[in-house]
Amino acid sequence: MALDERHYRFFPVPKLDDSVLREFPTLPVDRYCDGKFRHRRFSQYRIAHSATAGWQLELLPHRPFCQATKFNGVTGGRLRDFDPLRIDPGPLVRAGAEEVPLDTATDWQVDVHQWRIVSDDSTRGVSVPEGPHQDGHTFSVIAVIDRVNITGGETQLLPMDSDEPFVRTVLRPGQAVVLDDRKMRHYATDIAAPPGEHGHRDIFLLAYNTWPERRYGEAYEKAVLAGTWC
Repeated sequence: MALDERHYRFFPVPKLDDSVLREFPTLPVDRYCDGKFRHRRFSQYRIAHSATAGWQLELLPHRPFCQATKFNGVTGGRLRDFDPLRIDPGPLVRAGAEEVPLDTATDWQVDVHQWRIVSDDSTRGVSVPEGPHQDGHTFSVIAVIDRVNITGGETQLLPMDSDEPFVRTVLRPGQAVVLDDRKMRHYATDIAAPPGEHGHRDIFLLAYNTWPERRYGEAYEKAVLAGTWC
């Protein structure tokens, strides 16, 4: 089943190795956020499809992450250095590719972010500092791996011309949504733990672009820094 005229669909997260789950508590703090509410790792891949093996991942040489300010007015327009993933995201990358489904006649470039958002008495659990936004990619996947001792974290999908969401749902552990990032904006509300307690939300964010339109490499980074990428 593919994306329909709504340009999004929900799907179950494939079974992930226990090593993936054990990695979330070890994620480094995202030092580009104002506070210690987000912990993060990031890697990039090239994927290609074959009739016999399906989608195969090639880990690309590690580079900084960057977004045009058009898509991220808070931390866009600069290079951000994150530590690389230490786990294999292959099952989730393949699942997202099949759910779209991606064109198998071309290679694709994939960004994979592994996040933990935390909340306690001293830390406000800000899910999306930049507010409702596009990521600046072709397709995006938001996959919730765990929710512990929190309220909030509502996933919202919004049209381009209105701040009224047409989808509002709390994704539970093991649930994901794939969307056409060119057609809509998305957002997640902040999370909150009970007073005096700690809580967190663990997610993966994946972004897919065709290899010719990849968001990777020196030329892309220079265009973002120069403000010429759109």
